[in-house]
Amino acid sequence: MFKKYLKTGLTVIILLLAVQVISSTAQVPELISQTEFRKDAAAAVDSLYNFNDAAAEKIMEDWNKDYPNHPIWSLFDAMTEWWIVLSDLENHSHDDKLLKLMKKADYKASKLLHKQPNHVDGLIIKAIANGYIARHYANRSEWLTSLKYGRTALKAYKYLQKAMPDLPDLKLAKGIKLYYTAYLPEAYPVVKAVSWILPKGDRQEGLQLLKQASQQAIFARAEATYFLGNIYFNYEHKPEKAIGYFQQLHEKYPNNNYYVRLLVHNYYKIGWHDKALQLISHILQQSKQHKLPFDKVLKQELFYWKGRILKSRGDMKQAADLMIDSFNMAEQLPRTKYRKYYTAAGFYAGKVLLTLNKKEEAVDYLKAAAKSKAGEGYKEQAEKLLERIR
Repeated sequence: MFKKYLKTGLTVIILLLAVQVISSTAQVPELISQTEFRKDAAAAVDSLYNFNDAAAEKIMEDWNKDYPNHPIWSLFDAMTEWWIVLSDLENHSHDDKLLKLMKKADYKASKLLHKQPNHVDGLIIKAIANGYIARHYANRSEWLTSLKYGRTALKAYKYLQKAMPDLPDLKLAKGIKLYYTAYLPEAYPVVKAVSWILPKGDRQEGLQLLKQASQQAIFARAEATYFLGNIYFNYEHKPEKAIGYFQQLHEKYPNNNYYVRLLVHNYYKIGWHDKALQLISHILQQSKQHKLPFDKVLKQELFYWKGRILKSRGDMKQAADLMIDSFNMAEQLPRTKYRKYYTAAGFYAGKVLLTLNKKEEAVDYLKAAAKSKAGEGYKEQAEKLLERIR
């Protein structure tokens, strides 16, 4: 009887060990290699960019059930937090959570890559997570830390080029690299003197790759579209073409407050004031029907730009009211004095109020602008205006 129990016990132990060995050596599938996953992942990313987290979860629900331990879900969680931070960069209260989630995604990807070194999903997650971390530290002007994470992202990107060279998302990084390595030596003589150490660039090929990424990429379509708009506006000096890309972003992601603000700002910069006013009126009407994501941050800038336009048209009374509304909205947000539009709205409120012979009220706003911590140009103008009227 004892031998029978011993034999049974040994059999159970052997089976358990076998299960453990099998589970420890089980290969995590490469989801990105599956056509259906690519389609669903692209749709989920679009939902995240449009501030519809519930839709993104629904799209990926079956994949999540089938592969609950895959590190891709940590990246989706982190991307949601990225938009919370980017929507209001002056609010630092979400920084720790963002970094924690991005580093968690990177850690899980690293664990996967330790077992399967060329796993494409792991390399994608590592490249994206470290890229976002690098961008966040750059937004906080922590350049050395940003460079450190940027290098990690670049290393993963290089491995990814070898593992899956036809991945359309790679065209974003390659396009940026080709464009800027060609543009910088042309634009800056100092760079041109050492251009021999840079890889060969090609502006047109870089732009073409960015266009392809904006149409084909899974995770990077919106980012490629943004870079196209930025390049055409600031470096190619083709503002109308740039505006087309910013319009695409707003039309595709209408709930994304960042893209709305970007489009209104650029309408103003190229003098399309009527289009700016139409868009501002549309968004403000929407906000009356239902609260938009980051409503106060959005209104703070929309009031400001509408005030600037009406000031340029001589409607000083309404311009002053709008600047005051923008200023007051900024006071309801975290780190008020570190907000550029708080300073700018305070300066213009004071300047316009002076034209309306409301000196005492104007001085209050000018003093607030002069004591702020951001928007140096507006701050200096407020100080100079105060000196003149005292």
